[in-house]
Amino acid sequence: MNHICTWLCADEKGEESDFPQSGMKSSSQNHQNIYWRCLIVFFISSTRFNKEEKHLLFTNVKTLPIVDGQPVSDIMHDLGVDVIHIDFKYKTPKGYFGSFQNQFFEFSILEYIAQNRHEPTDLYLIADSDCVFIRPAKRLFHAAEPNGFISFEIDSPVDHQINGLSRLDMQVLFAEMLGKEVEEIPSYHLGEFLLSSNSHIKKLYADFLELWPVLLERHEKGLKKLNEEAHTLSFLYFKNGWKAAKQNLFMKRIWTNPVFYRNVDPSDLKLTLWHLPAEKTFGIARLYDYLLFRLDEYGKNISDRSFFGLVRKTTGIPRLRTSRKIGYYSISYYKAIAKRIRKYAGAQ
Repeated sequence: MNHICTWLCADEKGEESDFPQSGMKSSSQNHQNIYWRCLIVFFISSTRFNKEEKHLLFTNVKTLPIVDGQPVSDIMHDLGVDVIHIDFKYKTPKGYFGSFQNQFFEFSILEYIAQNRHEPTDLYLIADSDCVFIRPAKRLFHAAEPNGFISFEIDSPVDHQINGLSRLDMQVLFAEMLGKEVEEIPSYHLGEFLLSSNSHIKKLYADFLELWPVLLERHEKGLKKLNEEAHTLSFLYFKNGWKAAKQNLFMKRIWTNPVFYRNVDPSDLKLTLWHLPAEKTFGIARLYDYLLFRLDEYGKNISDRSFFGLVRKTTGIPRLRTSRKIGYYSISYYKAIAKRIRKYAGAQ
């Protein structure tokens, strides 16, 4: 059985971390509603194209909220999504790293799968909620089947820091943590995407349990450490000799800001999955509005071709309008958020 999953980990008051794009406290409902809207779009798009796959939502929220007058639990039921409530067990201490601390929630997800799912060949695609499917994921799952694993890397300059570490930094750090020389410069794997078999996830989680106290100890001593889940997954993949796919024909971290950074290409139209980190409050929000309030049955009444056209229209991919407004927003509005998302880009 193939599974498609996303997650939402809500920060509690006093445990907030920095999310540059929202500009709000991460414990606030307004901030969290941005992610509820994203995951609703995620599942609407996935269930449209992936009817044979099982869909799972992992969250530490015990009671799903009402967003824009719509009970999220009802939407998940309508879409056939199983909601799995789990605790956030692997919280980094204060001062560990300022941004996106709840990314380590992914290892609570891996724990649940490792301990509760029993078919070793079952495949799990775990993606960030600000992703949109534009076609079926069958080819992607098929590509992962031979090895029980597939991952993709960011081909960044070796000295370019992403969330506090460059790939050169990772080479030195990996050597220290493994206790041996690392001759090759490691890959930085896309943290927003994980596709592994149950057996691989068991291995990842077992290795993470050994790694976790090491990370906490290095933090206490003020040493360099793995700051976020992509660093951590990259280390675990490297330790196990799991390589990134040589070609990425399936998914991409697409930056869409026309002022600060834009890596959109016409070839993106051939992908399976778009990760749109700069579109949470722009294109994905507009797409959410169409699917929830302007179309019937979450857009099921329109053709796949029309749906694809709607996604392109709302996100401005591959081309933006040439007027002063981009979608519903002005150029000046994009400029206002450019500074806030600069440190998260990591793709230049």
